[in-house]
Amino acid sequence: MNHKPKIFIGSSKGAYKVAELVRDELSNVGDCILWQDPGVWEVNRSTFDNLLRMVGYFDFGVFVATADDLTLTNSSLVFEARDNVILEMTLFLGAMGRDKSFLLVEEGIKLPTDFNGIYMPRFNPKDEASIKAACSEYAKKIEEHYALGHLSLYPTTALAIGYYKNFVKGLVDSVSSANPLRFDGKEFTDFKLRVVIPSDLKGNIREKAHQFYKRHRLVENAIETKFRKHPAWFQLDLSNAPHAFLYDMPSTLTGIDDAIEMILQKNYQGRSKMQEIIEQRELNNFRRVLQMQIDKSPFAQEVVEIIDEF
Repeated sequence: MNHKPKIFIGSSKGAYKVAELVRDELSNVGDCILWQDPGVWEVNRSTFDNLLRMVGYFDFGVFVATADDLTLTNSSLVFEARDNVILEMTLFLGAMGRDKSFLLVEEGIKLPTDFNGIYMPRFNPKDEASIKAACSEYAKKIEEHYALGHLSLYPTTALAIGYYKNFVKGLVDSVSSANPLRFDGKEFTDFKLRVVIPSDLKGNIREKAHQFYKRHRLVENAIETKFRKHPAWFQLDLSNAPHAFLYDMPSTLTGIDDAIEMILQKNYQGRSKMQEIIEQRELNNFRRVLQMQIDKSPFAQEVVEIIDEF
């Protein structure tokens, strides 16, 4: 399962038509949500609180800066973007980083001097081709960055790296020299590991894993290596000997739901739609980063497979 990144698109009211074109152009690389779409703004929260909440929900922010205001600067009249658009963009920029927050700029408008020296695609609002060209530049950046494991407000990137280095790598190294495993008169010598990504983060992952192992009648045993035993759950098909599968559902994921609730400042029971989407996004990020670690080792590529809970 591979989820597209969620992209927030902000603009002034006057630039909403341009924002809709931006959404259409970026929809190939992500799930785009415009600032006027239903459900974006939570009731009884200030605009600023809502924006802080969105930073934890979206993967990227794209903001459209158009000539909305005519201001007097140094005795000259200049066109500037609406100040709230700049504020929202810089809030995303500060929270998410420069690789995840982007500004599309109308030709000829003045930006705050802090943006001096930073290249940003310019467009003519009356020329759809120029809007598409500007969006294309950012689409490539979004695709490139989303394909990488990235740090976020949540710890799934670090957890995936730690899980690989502290568990998967050692197990992969061990199975190459493991002693045979004997079961019901059969001998198993060829082991492959299947890492099971849970369908959701509800409850304790260790308990969820135990239920998974029992549900599929996996056998708990240990691989004996030169150094120590590795306890694991096996799928031992006597007709398929000497091949065997090991299964592991990463219990290190326990607590991610608590971290999400803390960042969302949740003060109620149950799961909101936003929380469920964030959880799925973080599970997808864990999977992506873990796969990148596996891909660094030719032997791990042969031995390890990531699968969804079934």
